[in-house]
Amino acid sequence: MIKIKNLKKFYNNRLILDISELDLDAGKVYSLIGRNGAGKSTLLNILSGVLSSDEGYIETDLDETILCPQEPMFFKGDVVYNLTEPFKLMGKNIEISKVREQLKNFGISELENSLISTLSGGEKAKVQFVRTKLYDKKIVLLDEPTASIDKKSTALVEEAIVKMKNEGKLILIITHNYEQALRISDTIFEIDDGKLIRRRI
Repeated sequence: MIKIKNLKKFYNNRLILDISELDLDAGKVYSLIGRNGAGKSTLLNILSGVLSSDEGYIETDLDETILCPQEPMFFKGDVVYNLTEPFKLMGKNIEISKVREQLKNFGISELENSLISTLSGGEKAKVQFVRTKLYDKKIVLLDEPTASIDKKSTALVEEAIVKMKNEGKLILIITHNYEQALRISDTIFEIDDGKLIRRRI
């Protein structure tokens, strides 16, 4: 569902991504590991359409792609508003029952009417992951979705990722937790100096 050939991205004349070829299939979880600044988030931003590449070919379906960035992004307002308003702006309606079901699944039902501004970093991360799930896209790009949440919630997110995979979705996740990558991934890639190294299949 994602094909890349000869992808290059430069920042200030410095080559930060140089991927000769990459094929990612539906029904798989792929993990990206690597040091900070190696180009992991840049790759996700290109695949989601947030950034453009400078060279190369990318075959994907942006209409069926959702990006869950490392830094949660919200409207002013409460949790329910942030889990329904984005869909209204797209001309769609999402049933409140689905919203409440997902909040319950992640143990945050009590936050339904809480203002986003009052939430902790971990609570915001969980709300953002819930919103990502509600989009129900075929390609899911996750930038460190469990970095700020507790062990129990991390297990719930990992379970949800595996479930999405089993539903036929393509999941590409950035994680600094190699043990997490081993638990959930079909393939692990390391990005080093902008190049991809396949670590595990």
